[in-house]
Amino acid sequence: MIALGLAALALLIWLGLAATGFWRTDINDRRVRKVEPSVWPSVVAIVPARNEADVIARSIGSLAGQDYPGSFSILLVDDNSEDGTAEIARGLATDRLQILSGTPLAGGWTGKLWAVSQGVEAAGTPDYLWLADADI
Repeated sequence: MIALGLAALALLIWLGLAATGFWRTDINDRRVRKVEPSVWPSVVAIVPARNEADVIARSIGSLAGQDYPGSFSILLVDDNSEDGTAEIARGLATDRLQILSGTPLAGGWTGKLWAVSQGVEAAGTPDYLWLADADI
């Protein structure tokens, strides 16, 4: 009897939600105003890359194409690539890109984290750091 009562209650709740359009995606709350910030925060995307020649143009191109009204730059850390990754990136026509030649791996570090660390240090003090990867 209790199970039947709980089932009926659940059915009534679902019917109530369906009748009110609770999940309708075509309804907007027009009372909410989009407020633009007075100052957009600065962002630096750090992209460590080692031997990513086959994907770097697409990856950096995607980042460079971001429609962000604030200060946005891309810092590619070339982690001693041997396949021309940095040269391909240099060929992209974007003023948002800076390429940093990574230094040899320091003791106690792993490759990608060492490259990220160099990028973080070179980025300065933006409001936000965006850690990306060359192959995504």
